[in-house]
Amino acid sequence: MITEEQMNAYYREGYAILDDVIPPERLVQVQKSYEETIETALGLGRAKRDGGTGFLQGHRFQNPHHPALAQRALMEALGAPPIMEFVHQIFAGDVALHGIAAFAMNREFDYQGSWHRDSYAAWGKDSLEEKRVRLMDKIPATQILLALEDDECFWFVPRSHNRANSAEEEARFAEERTGVEEIFPGAVQLKLRAGSAVPFDARGIHRGLKFPGKMRRSLFIVYGTGEEGRHSPINEWAREAGYAQEQYLDALPEAFRRAAERTIELLKKD
Repeated sequence: MITEEQMNAYYREGYAILDDVIPPERLVQVQKSYEETIETALGLGRAKRDGGTGFLQGHRFQNPHHPALAQRALMEALGAPPIMEFVHQIFAGDVALHGIAAFAMNREFDYQGSWHRDSYAAWGKDSLEEKRVRLMDKIPATQILLALEDDECFWFVPRSHNRANSAEEEARFAEERTGVEEIFPGAVQLKLRAGSAVPFDARGIHRGLKFPGKMRRSLFIVYGTGEEGRHSPINEWAREAGYAQEQYLDALPEAFRRAAERTIELLKKD
C-alpha cells in the first residue's frame, strides 16, 4: 500500500522509493523473463548486438513490451500493483503508458552518464516545449526506475524538479561541467535492492553512473496522463498496428493493458 509519506516525498523531493514492488518470491522469474526478452530483442534485431562483446550494443533498447517480445512475468512487473497504485494517485485515474526503456549492462560495462534534466534531452533546453514543461508545478508524467538487480547507479538532486536552475547549476550546464567527475550540490545516491522502484520527476537533475564490476538490469517506465502522452517524445510505439491487436492486449495484465490502450486510442484520434 502506498503511504501518504511516499506521496509527499515524491512531490517535495522529486522522487520516492517503493521497496519490493516485485515480491521476493517472484523476483527470480522476472529476472529470467528479462534476460529472455533481451536475447529475443537481439535475435530479432530490435536491439543491436555488439560485435566485440556479443551482448547489447551500448546499454539500452526501447519498448520491451513490443508484441514480439512481451513476456507475462515482465509485463506483470511493469504494471506491478504498487506502481499502478502510485501512478493512479498522481493522475487521478487517467493513466497512460508513454514508453519504456530497457537497460542492461554486464559487469565489464563502464557507464558514465552526465548530469541532465530529461526535458533538455527531449525537447532542447529553453525550447518552447521545454519551457512549457519547466513551468508546471506538477508535471502530468512520472518516470519509474525499476531495479531488477541491486542498483546503486542512480543519482538525483532533491527538490530540483520544479524550479529553475540555480546560478551555479546554470553555469555547470552552460559550461558542460556535467561529467562523471562532477558532483552537483545536494545530490544523493539512491541505493535500491532488487525488485524495488523509484518514481521520479524527470525534470529533476539526475544521472546514471556504473563502474565495471557490477551488473545492471533496470527498466525506465514513463506513465502519465493521456493528454500529456500526446506530447511525449517516446510514444511512437503506440502507432504500430501490432500493439492494438486483441491477441496481444488480451495477454497483458489488466492494469498495464489499460494504460497501453489509453495511449493507443488517443494517438488514433490525432
